[in-house]
Amino acid sequence: MRPENFLYQSCYCEENIWHLAREEWFRERETMVVIVSGKGRYRRLWFQNNAESPETPVYWDYHVILLSYEEGWWVWDLDTSLGLPVLADTYFHKTFLQQNVDVVHSDVILRLVGAEEYLRKLSSDRAHMRLPSGAWAVPPPEWPMILQGEDSNLLDWININHAAPGRVLTLAEFMQDYIAETSGG
Repeated sequence: MRPENFLYQSCYCEENIWHLAREEWFRERETMVVIVSGKGRYRRLWFQNNAESPETPVYWDYHVILLSYEEGWWVWDLDTSLGLPVLADTYFHKTFLQQNVDVVHSDVILRLVGAEEYLRKLSSDRAHMRLPSGAWAVPPPEWPMILQGEDSNLLDWININHAAPGRVLTLAEFMQDYIAETSGG
């Protein structure tokens, strides 16, 4: 499959994944949304389309991907250069564990939310994409904002210390629980 087949706007991964999770194909499979976050401001992700070169990471303040199960866990990341979909083992090792980063000492924290819950509850007014001047940091998508309820909750979901939906895991815990079963480890 090709990313061009799906709704996409650069730097609006939470909305891209919200629309992707609505695709009929995913409703027939076990599917989870993964919000990549952590302590501090930025996470390094390799093999991202926005990278200056293939050898350099992109520094995202957060990132959102979709996991689906079909004879193993597969990652759907519309921003990766690794392919679509890509086996979770390959994706997580290449995206987060480059340059001798030890999984135990990784600063990546993941919030796993069932796709159905994410579709029902995510709400974003896009305020996090506004500069102090009020201008957009990156132009927003042409589709309407995802507003469900009165308040935007995206920043709460990104905050690993907030009691938002889902299960919060370190990268090491995630790899142990979700990758070991698909890589035979």
